[in-house]
Amino acid sequence: MQKIALLVKKPWFLGSLVVIFVSVILWNIPIEKRKYGLSQSGLVTDYTGLLPERIERVVKAENRSDLQRIVKQANVNGQQIAIAGLQHSQGGHTYYKDGIVLDMRTFNRVLEIDEQQKTVRVEAGATWEDVQEAIQPVGLALKVTQSQSIFTIGGSLSVNAHGRDIRFGSMAETVKAMTIITPEGDLKTVTRDDPDEWMKYMFGGYGLFGVIVDVTVEVTENNLYTIQTEKLQIGAYASYFDRLLNDQNTTMHYARVSVAPNSFLDEMYVINYQQTEKRDYTTALKKEQSVRLTKLALDIGRHGGALENLFWGTQKRYIASINGKEITRNNAMRSESTFMEYTKPGRVEVLQEFFVPVHSFEAYMNDLKNVIPVNDKNDDFKIHNITIRYAAKDHFTTLNYAKEDMFGLVVLMQHGLKEEQISEATSLIQNWTNLTLDHGGTYYLPYYRYQTKEQFRRSYPQWNKFAEEKLRRDPHNVFQNMFYDYYVK
Repeated sequence: MQKIALLVKKPWFLGSLVVIFVSVILWNIPIEKRKYGLSQSGLVTDYTGLLPERIERVVKAENRSDLQRIVKQANVNGQQIAIAGLQHSQGGHTYYKDGIVLDMRTFNRVLEIDEQQKTVRVEAGATWEDVQEAIQPVGLALKVTQSQSIFTIGGSLSVNAHGRDIRFGSMAETVKAMTIITPEGDLKTVTRDDPDEWMKYMFGGYGLFGVIVDVTVEVTENNLYTIQTEKLQIGAYASYFDRLLNDQNTTMHYARVSVAPNSFLDEMYVINYQQTEKRDYTTALKKEQSVRLTKLALDIGRHGGALENLFWGTQKRYIASINGKEITRNNAMRSESTFMEYTKPGRVEVLQEFFVPVHSFEAYMNDLKNVIPVNDKNDDFKIHNITIRYAAKDHFTTLNYAKEDMFGLVVLMQHGLKEEQISEATSLIQNWTNLTLDHGGTYYLPYYRYQTKEQFRRSYPQWNKFAEEKLRRDPHNVFQNMFYDYYVK
């Protein structure tokens, strides 16, 4: 009793103990990297690890002539090549059974920066972070990239990625020229006006039409933005975004949707980046911060139920706290990623992305409540997060997901690895896909192959044209991967 009385008299001491206790807990939260890649027990896997496959070998080229030699030799020997960068595509896009994996990470140089024309020429194995580090000192920034800067240039273009910017369209629209190696081993420099339309099939071609060696991409000023956040109801979002799109002061935008039981698919937060007309030359590129604390919050939400309510409350407080803060364009395009690493044995965390026409959004979200569970606390399949991004109509690529102006719902989910658990997840995702298709939408192809072949062909009616061009340009089927083998071949 005397010890308790002492603590009461000295609250600072009790507070210190609490701080030490919490600090110890945070410090001991493991920050692990998911084990995947080009050598795992004699097998190759990508980021999910769900489709391990034995290959012949991994090769790295020394230079362009070496790349050409590898491709020409594959033609002669009847070998198949799959192209790999950082392997965040999750459906076997970067390897093929008994094939050669061409590891492009050695081609990682930023070759030229043209400050007057605002272009950068960079090799395909470099990451967007490499580009940012090269152009930030001269006051330049990327036009379009994913929210994180950890991916390779070639990988992002091969999956036809899009980002948070609502003014510049898809990443493909920022590419002025490209150096490629064709399936026959020829080195070509092509542009968007190339009569052979090589770029049309390299973008969103998943490495099936040739090797991207380097690209010339347009960049823009590294302007300073003011962050503006606001809480909305789902039903108000489409009209809100329409007004936002007409406000030229807003350059980037995304939104978070609640999957917590108390506000399930009813509540959302919008995050906008508004022009200040100030160009930034001095602010350093931000690094990963508060990883353990952020991971703790995400791990709490991963349990579902009431803890998902707690996690959503944490997200709302954080989003409200950044309202009015300033950030550079480059830093807005390099969100933290380490805290998302998930390495629990017997489980996997994956992404899916569904695209729905802007005008169908409200009806779609209402119908979605009948497809996914409000409270997944006791379910094996759990949904952690839904982020919404805008994807403008794509007039250029063949396997285009944005057939009109779309909202993309990026969904973070997890499930177990037992056969019945994968089967349950597959069934739910296929139902979700059917709902999306019924509303005139599509789904994104770089992720694990839960969808049926019929759903793929319904989502991408140009798949026949894609397959015909593949056979015409690559008659020896030199470039192959597991995705193509399953859905198209």
